[in-house]
Amino acid sequence: VRGTNCPKSLWLYVYKKDQQVISESAQLVFSRGTDVGKLAQEYFPNGKLAVLEDYPNAESAKRTQEFIQQGFETIYEATFIFDNTLVAVDILHRENGKWSFYEVKSTNSTKPQHVIDVAVQYYVLVGSGLQVENAYLMHFNRDYVRRGDINVKELFIADSILQEVLQKQTEVKENIPLLLFMLQGQEPTIEMGNYCHDPYECDFQEYCKSFIAKVEPVELSSLPIVNEVEVRRFVNTIEYPVCHLDFETIMPGVPIFNESRPYQQIPFQYSLHFQESKESEIKHYAYLAPSDLNIDPRFGLIKQMIEELKDAKTILVYNIAFERTRIKELMRDFPEFENELQSIDDRLMDLIIPFRKKFYRTETMEGSSSIKKVLPALCPDLSYNELEIGNGMDASNAFLDLYYTNDEKYKENVRQNLLNYCHLDTLAMVKILEVLNNV
Repeated sequence: VRGTNCPKSLWLYVYKKDQQVISESAQLVFSRGTDVGKLAQEYFPNGKLAVLEDYPNAESAKRTQEFIQQGFETIYEATFIFDNTLVAVDILHRENGKWSFYEVKSTNSTKPQHVIDVAVQYYVLVGSGLQVENAYLMHFNRDYVRRGDINVKELFIADSILQEVLQKQTEVKENIPLLLFMLQGQEPTIEMGNYCHDPYECDFQEYCKSFIAKVEPVELSSLPIVNEVEVRRFVNTIEYPVCHLDFETIMPGVPIFNESRPYQQIPFQYSLHFQESKESEIKHYAYLAPSDLNIDPRFGLIKQMIEELKDAKTILVYNIAFERTRIKELMRDFPEFENELQSIDDRLMDLIIPFRKKFYRTETMEGSSSIKKVLPALCPDLSYNELEIGNGMDASNAFLDLYYTNDEKYKENVRQNLLNYCHLDTLAMVKILEVLNNV
C-alpha cells in the first residue's frame, strides 16, 4: 500500500528506515489501532492467534495452515505468503464451511485506501489456495452510543467490499513485480507532492525535505490594513460583561463514557476570561477535568461553565462552529442542562469575523484568519512557541495519555501545561479584542 502511493517511500522503508520520523500523535494512533484490533476480535471470540512474534513471518504462516487443518473456525492475524508477498489478516473466519476475512480499521467508515489494503490480502489468500467467500472492512459504527459496557457487536460495522476488491486484482498482480523490481535498484527520484500527505502523512517527509533547496523567506509587512468602519461596527455590537471562552476536547475512537459515540469530541477543559466592562479588571477562570476513567469530564465542565458564564451578555469564541457544535452535543447528551446550555449558545459571538472578512489584515497573516497567525501579527509579545503543549491535537493526546499513567509527577506537569495552553487561547482573544477596540 505504501509502495503504490509512493515507490520512494517503500524504498526508504526498506533501505533507510533510520530516516523514518513518526510523530508522537501518529504513534498514539498506531497504538490505539492495535488496541482496536484486539477489541474487534471479541466480534468472533475464542479464535486462535497465528502471530506469536511481534511481526508476522513464515512461522506464523505455517501456524495458520496448521490451524486450518485442525478445523479451527476463527484465526486472528492469519498469515499467508504468495508471489513474494506476506499478509496477515486481522480476522479469518469460517462459517458454514466458507472462509471470509475481516480487516479492522479504527475509522468511522470504509475509505479508498482501505480497499487497496484488502485487495492485496485477497490476492495473497486466493493465490495461496484458500477459497474466499467474502472480504470485509470492519470499522466503527458512528451511530453507536455507549450505555454501560461496550457492545462489540454494535460498536463495529462490517462492510463487504468484495466487488471493489475484485476490481483491484489486476492492479495488485501488476504492481507486485514492479515494486519488487524497483527495490532492486537505486533510490527512486520522485518529487514531493500531494501523496506526501494523502491519504496519510508520509513518515519520510523530513528526509525528502532535506534535499529541497532552501528559499530565502520574503519579508512580509506587519503593518495593518484596516477597514475602520467595519471594525468599529463589529466591536460596537459587543455587549458587556464579556467573556472569552475556549474548549479543548478528546476524541477517543472507542467511546470511554456513557452517552458518547466513536470519535465524538468530548470537552475536558475550558479557559474563560471575564470582563465586566471595557475599563474593569479582567478575571480568569478555568476547568480541567480529573484524569479518571470513572468520571465523565463533561458533567463537571457543564456545571462550572453554566455558573461562570451566567452574568456574561456576550460570550466571545474564536471560530464559532467548533464551540457551538460542542454545546449542541452537550445539550443532546445531557438534556437536564438544555435550557442553560441554550442560553450560552444564544450569547455566542465569533471574534474571527473581522479577520475572516479581511476588515483587519496584515501581510504576516498570509491570508489566514487562524488565531495562530492573527495573534503574532497583532500581539508579537505573545507566542505559542514557548509552550510545552502548543496546539489542540497535542492537548488532546496529552490528556488522553493521562488516563493510562500512574506517574503523579508526570500527571501534575502535563495538567499544568494543559492549563497554560488553554489560558493562552483566551488571553489571545482578550488581547486581540483590545487591538480592535483601539481602531
